[in-house]
Amino acid sequence: MKKKRNRPKTIMKALAISSTVALTASMTGFVTASQAEKTSTKPKDPTNDSSSTIVKNQSTYTNGERKPNVIYIVLDDIGFSDIGAYGSEIKTPNIDQLASDGLRYNNFNTTPLSSPTRASLLTGRENNSVGMGNVANVSLGPDRPNMQGSVTDAAGTIAEIVKEKGYNTFGVGKWHLAPLYTATPAGPYDYWPLSKGFEKYYGFMDGETSQFAPQLVNGNEMIDLPKTEDYNLNDDLLAHAKKYITDQVSIYPDKPFFMNYAFGTGHSPIQVPEEYIDKYNGVYDKGWDKIREERFEHQKELGIIPENTTLTSDSNVKKWDSLTADQKKLYVKFMQAYAGYITQADEEVGKLVNYLKGIGQYDNTMIVLIGDNGATDSGGPDGTDSFFSSLTAGRQPTTEDLMPKYNLIGGPDMQALYPKGWAQVSNTPFNTYKGSVYGGALRNPLIITWPKGITDKGEIRRQYVHVTDITPTVLDILKYEVPEMIDGVEQMPMYGASIASTFNDANAPEVRKTAISYFQPNRAIYHEGWKAIAKHKNGTSFDDDIWELYNVKEDFSESKNLADKEPDKLAELQKLFMSEAAKYKILPLKESSPNDMGYIKEDSAANRNNFKYYPGTGLVTPNAAPPVNTSSFTITVPVTRENASNSGVLVAMGDEIGGYTLYIKENKLTFLYDKFDSISKITSTKNVPLGKSEIKLDFKRTSMAGGIGTLYINGQKVGEGQIQTTPLVTIEGMSIGKDALNPVAQEYKKLGDFAFTGKFDYVQFDVTKFIPGTAH
Repeated sequence: MKKKRNRPKTIMKALAISSTVALTASMTGFVTASQAEKTSTKPKDPTNDSSSTIVKNQSTYTNGERKPNVIYIVLDDIGFSDIGAYGSEIKTPNIDQLASDGLRYNNFNTTPLSSPTRASLLTGRENNSVGMGNVANVSLGPDRPNMQGSVTDAAGTIAEIVKEKGYNTFGVGKWHLAPLYTATPAGPYDYWPLSKGFEKYYGFMDGETSQFAPQLVNGNEMIDLPKTEDYNLNDDLLAHAKKYITDQVSIYPDKPFFMNYAFGTGHSPIQVPEEYIDKYNGVYDKGWDKIREERFEHQKELGIIPENTTLTSDSNVKKWDSLTADQKKLYVKFMQAYAGYITQADEEVGKLVNYLKGIGQYDNTMIVLIGDNGATDSGGPDGTDSFFSSLTAGRQPTTEDLMPKYNLIGGPDMQALYPKGWAQVSNTPFNTYKGSVYGGALRNPLIITWPKGITDKGEIRRQYVHVTDITPTVLDILKYEVPEMIDGVEQMPMYGASIASTFNDANAPEVRKTAISYFQPNRAIYHEGWKAIAKHKNGTSFDDDIWELYNVKEDFSESKNLADKEPDKLAELQKLFMSEAAKYKILPLKESSPNDMGYIKEDSAANRNNFKYYPGTGLVTPNAAPPVNTSSFTITVPVTRENASNSGVLVAMGDEIGGYTLYIKENKLTFLYDKFDSISKITSTKNVPLGKSEIKLDFKRTSMAGGIGTLYINGQKVGEGQIQTTPLVTIEGMSIGKDALNPVAQEYKKLGDFAFTGKFDYVQFDVTKFIPGTAH
C-alpha cells in the first residue's frame, strides 16, 4: 500500500472521516458495475495488437475490446448559448460536429464557479463536501472545512482511479484546484495535478492567466515562457496534448488514456490573435438586444430549449438603442474579441479530433465537453481592462476610461473582459450570471461523443444532469468500482449517478432526483423538477432570507416565481435543503467575508515577516509572496555593478494593470508602483555606484491607500515620494532578478524581461503589518 500523503490533520481528518460517514447515510444512487472483468476468448486482432510479446492488462479490456480513451474538455466562463449547437452565431464548427457525432444535453447543471465545478467533475462528489466551496484562491481555517481551496484525499479523482486500473493519465490547461498559496516553485505539491492522479501535466495553476505570456507549470515545475515567435497559450496546450497522446499510443498502443483538457477560453483575460477578432467585423453592430433575440429563436429552432420558454432579462442592462456611439463601438469590439476567443478554442478542439482520427483513436474515445459555469457580469456595464482589479479593488473603468485602449482589446497589453450586456447574451435564455445559483450561472452546454458507444447521434437529451454525474458515468462505462481506499485514505461515496442509460435512450428515466447548490451566502435546491432559491443579505439572519420557487419542468428559464402560489412545495424544498446541507458538511450556514480573499493560512509561505530570495528563484505567486499591500516594508538588495551598463530589474510583482518594480536603468535606482494606470515613481538623485553596494527601498504605510517610499544607497537617502497602493495586486506573481512575463513598467517593456545584468546576493523583504491609526 502506498504511503499516505501528509495533510493538515485537523481539516483533512474531518473531511476524510466525518464526510464519509455522513455521505454514506443517504446518497443518490451511483450506478456501479461488477468488479470482475471478463477474460477475452476472442482471437487477437493484429491491427490492435502490435506486439504479441506485450501482456495486456485485462482491467483495460472488456470482452476482448480495449476500453475507451476518455477526454474531458472544459471551457471556462462560457454561457449556455455561446456554442453554435446551442444557438450561437459564434463559429464553432468543430464543437458542433462533436454534437452531431454524439449527444447534446440541455439540462446540464454545474456549480456557480470554476474551482467547485472542476472539483465535482473530477471526483463525482459535491464540491462543498470535498473542501471546494469557493475558488482555490480562498483557503480558510478549520472552522470552514468546505472552504479549503483544495480537494480532500477522501475524494479521489477519476485520474487516480483509472490510473490504478492501467490507464495513462494526462492533464493540460487550467488546474485551479490547489490552494494558491501552495502554487510556488517549492510547492507543497500535495494538491497539484501529479498528486491527484495525473502522470503528466502542462498548464497553469490559477484561475486565469495571460494567453500571450502565461504562468506555466510542467509537472511539478514552474517554467519560463517558451521563446516562441507569436506564442499563444491555446496552441501550446494543444501541442502538449498531442505529444502526450503520441507517446502513449506509440509506445503502449494497448493502454487507453484519460485526459483532462481545460481551456482558459473564455475566462478573462480575453486575448486572442487579431485575425480571430477580425472574423467578426460587423457581426455585432446590431447590438446585444438583437443578438439575444436571434439566439433565443435559434435555440427554439434547434430544439435545445422548449417552444414555450420565456426569455428572461436583466433590467440593469441598458437597451442598445439608448447607448452612445462610443459605447456601441467599444462594446462591439469587446464582443468581437470574445467571439474570436471561442472560435480559436473551437479550432484547437478540431485539431485534436482530427489528430485522433488520423491515428485511429477517435471512434473509441469518449469526449465529454462542458462549460464550467455561466458567463460573468464582472466586466460591469462598460467592460474592463482587468477582471482582477474589478473583483478585488472595486475598480470599474468607464467608457471614457476605456476608449483610449480600444485598439488594445483582445491583445496582450489589456486584460479585457466584456460588459455584462454581452454576458446576458451568453446566458440566453437564463437570468443572472456566474456566481449566482440561478440558471445563468448553473446551466451549461454538455456534449458527449463516443462513436463506438453512442448510436443516437446528433440527438438532444433533456434529463436533468449534474456535473457530479460525469465521472460516475465514465466509471460505469469502464466497469470500475469506486475504491474503498486510495493511498490509505478511506473514500467518500459518490454523490453523482451514472447517466449512461441516456446514451441510446432518449426516454431513459432521470437518475438525478436532487441537487444542492451553495455559494455562500446564496443557495438553491433542485428536486424532481422543482427548484427553490434563497437570497441572503449579509448582516441579516438566514431565517429572514427571501425564497423563490420555480417549476423548472414547465418553466425552463426560471421566469415565474411560484413561492406565493405553492407554499407547501416551497416548505418541502426548504426542509430538503437543510437535510442535504447537513449531509454535505455545509452547515452551519455562514456569510462570505471581504477578508476571505486575503486570509493567510499558518502553513503559507506568506505567513512570516522576513523573506530572502536568491538569484534563480522561480516565479512566486501572489498568495505566497510577501504581503506588502497591507503592510509597511523594506526591500534590501546587495548588488555588484562591474560597469555602467549593468542594469535591469531586481524584483517585480504584477503587471501593467497593477504591481511594483525595483530596477536600475541608466545608472539610476527606481521604484515604480502601478495602481491601475496611476503611476507612483521614485528615482534616485544619485547613480548606483560601480562595485558592491546595498540598495534599499523603505516604504512606510500611512493608510491602506498608500504611504511614503524612500530610496537608499549604502545607507544614504537618495530619493523619496508618495506611493499609492492597492489592497491586492494583479494575478501575476513576483519575479526575482527580472520581470518575467508582462512588464510592470512601460519604460522597459521593449527590453524583454529586463533581467539584471550585474550581480546581486539576494532580495530581502522585511514586512511590518500595518494597523490603521498607528504610526509606522
